[in-house]
Amino acid sequence: MAYTRFEVRPMTGAMGAEIVGLNLAEPMDDETFEELRQVWLDKLVLFFRNQELTPEQHLAFGKRFGKIDPSAYIPTLEDHEDIRVQDMADASQIGNDINWHCDNSFREYPQKCSALYAIKVPDGAGDTTWCNMYLAYELLSPTMREFVDGLTAIHDLVETMGPGILKQYGPERWQSFRDRTPPVEHPVVRTHPETGRKALFVNRLMTASIRDMTPAESDALLEFLFRHCDQEELKCRFRWENHSLAFWDNRCTIHRGIADFYTERRIMHRVAITDDDRPH
Repeated sequence: MAYTRFEVRPMTGAMGAEIVGLNLAEPMDDETFEELRQVWLDKLVLFFRNQELTPEQHLAFGKRFGKIDPSAYIPTLEDHEDIRVQDMADASQIGNDINWHCDNSFREYPQKCSALYAIKVPDGAGDTTWCNMYLAYELLSPTMREFVDGLTAIHDLVETMGPGILKQYGPERWQSFRDRTPPVEHPVVRTHPETGRKALFVNRLMTASIRDMTPAESDALLEFLFRHCDQEELKCRFRWENHSLAFWDNRCTIHRGIADFYTERRIMHRVAITDDDRPH
């Protein structure tokens, strides 16, 4: 597709594009928005540099793609409860978030997409990497695709993160965590509601097991799929600068932060959009 409202610079052969010549602080007409939406569906994650955004402008951009997903676990910006604040003084504060994940796949309605805006980032560190889960599915053998197509995964944050919470905070905090985050089931392979393409829908941080399998079978299959998704040919990696923004499709990607900034500070603002439908 030829884009006329801005320049599109592909990031890798697998996914991602940097958008040049578009100021997100300015109102976006419908023609420009539709062009941007199409390149987003095609490239899965878009990157914008040199964007001077107020919280209101950040929110306005996100709302063009749907309803805001309210934060239940992450601190929010003062006077702007729809903007999550990720303020890391050092890499040790990130914890398990550095593992590959799809945002909120442990809930019945995972997020549709997110716009992450860099306020203050370390120089040359703290990158984020994304993986194309369409390609992850398509590069499986026909036999394996047929096998995983009918499977259901259990996403359970307590199973993956609970032992650390129990050890650090004790049984009462663990029980509170359990009460707020019951396990949910999602298909191992989901169909994107807008493109119709199939994508793997498992991730190391939040997918705990495969339904109707023994623990040994489930662990072996998930470990294979997790390693399969970790191939460099499926990824793109973004080097953050202050006032850059990444916007990704949470329905067909997973991502992880690179915790290599040690004692430096990293401040990001995130606007997340909810999904109207459960994965299917």
